[in-house]
Amino acid sequence: MTDSAAGVEMLDIFDDLGRHLGVRPRDAVHQSGDWHKVFHCQIVTIRNGVPVLVLQRRSIQKAAFPGLLDLSAAGHLAAGEVPSDGVRELAEELGVSVTADELVLLGERRLVDDSGEGHLNKELTSVFLLRDNRPLTDYVLQATEVDAVFDAPIEDLLALFAGDINDIALTGVEHAGSGNARQVSVRVSQIDFVPGNSYWVSLFVMCERFLRGERPLAI
Repeated sequence: MTDSAAGVEMLDIFDDLGRHLGVRPRDAVHQSGDWHKVFHCQIVTIRNGVPVLVLQRRSIQKAAFPGLLDLSAAGHLAAGEVPSDGVRELAEELGVSVTADELVLLGERRLVDDSGEGHLNKELTSVFLLRDNRPLTDYVLQATEVDAVFDAPIEDLLALFAGDINDIALTGVEHAGSGNARQVSVRVSQIDFVPGNSYWVSLFVMCERFLRGERPLAI
């Protein structure tokens, strides 16, 4: 981590070929559209014989995509960190402590969009899978980041994103790990997910293959 003012998140920045250029504050990175590194991790498990993903619902306090469904955990890699260091995001957001060896790397994805944090968001995203069988009630959510977690059957997700059905039912826990935790049921459609349909579909398929023990896996 490069020295910086207290509370300022510093990120490594890269050129179009992935060559390291230096370090800049996060807000400046999003204003100028610098390539920077991000960690994504999708938790998968099987509940009562059904392959499911664990999705988080982003806090309404988030600058980027508030209130939308997202992968289990995601976050920026700080300056000096390597992709597997992103396991800290699992601990911070979900209370899930694992080692880097437990993650399965799918690969690196390039994303350019307007996430709401600045003029242009350019991410080099390392995408991982994690098999974790704990019940949703055992998660401990970081309230400023995540307000709920849901089990989402992969078969239903694939049908939803194929356009075969308009919405699906999810069961989950709001404010898990707090005194306000409660079980909830919701119906969601594609517009309730963070944008990126092709990415979502690829992720669903890879999660399904992973749970079946099939290889290769890639994103």
